[in-house]
Amino acid sequence: MSASLEDASPLAIPPHATGFGFSLRRSGGHLSRSMMLPELRLLFAAVPATAGRADYRTAILEGNVLGKRTFSSRQKSEKHLYELYGLAPALALFRLLRRFAAEAPDSLPLLALTCVFCRDPQLRASFTLIEALKPGEVLLRARTEAHLESVFPERFSPIMLAGLATRVSVTWAATGHLKGRATRIRTLPIPTPAASTYAMFAGYLLGLRGDCLVSSVFARLVGADPALILSHLALGSQRGWLRLRHGGGVIEIDFSALLLPAEEAILNGSR
Repeated sequence: MSASLEDASPLAIPPHATGFGFSLRRSGGHLSRSMMLPELRLLFAAVPATAGRADYRTAILEGNVLGKRTFSSRQKSEKHLYELYGLAPALALFRLLRRFAAEAPDSLPLLALTCVFCRDPQLRASFTLIEALKPGEVLLRARTEAHLESVFPERFSPIMLAGLATRVSVTWAATGHLKGRATRIRTLPIPTPAASTYAMFAGYLLGLRGDCLVSSVFARLVGADPALILSHLALGSQRGWLRLRHGGGVIEIDFSALLLPAEEAILNGSR
């Protein structure tokens, strides 16, 4: 089964994909926080990549690796980070987020964005607005609120909608899609081989292949056209991230080496 594009949300998630870390929840972490990039950096620096779900929870609540002043704030941070990222190596999206972040730390903003994009319906819906903006165009909060209200009619109160609009804008600014504080202006992110490869991995988990994958919403999310994606994938294949065959009008991208046997079975069974 492959993903499809819709006007309201640029991504359709089939039920089997939850086993990889995608979320089918109607509300995401941006109802409470932005993508929490500073906290994610601290967490990855303090917790080994081999850690399990309970280890992340212990590190945040008992070890206070995020430096929160109260236990209540630790609990909230742990809850929101879980909502945003999954925090479990059993989830392919999170496991590979940690791997790519370790091998290409400068790529973390776009890596984290791809992971949250797969888990947060409000952030996904906001991307259709971000993508429609021309570089240099100003984005007012009122326009973001109106867009989100059109996608989720009567779901949120005016106060919740204003907060949600602010938080998704903070995330898009952190990833290079927007700049400015008082005034948000559309900019273009700078994709890296790791960011492009991880984005393609996410699309691969949804069953996208070949041309459909390299031209998918995941490529646009990290700001890469198909030619750049293929260039980055070629570099990634040299680092053992994937197997790539490109020639004669054929594009074959294989991430099976990154998957656990049970994950391969889920993916093969969904086709």
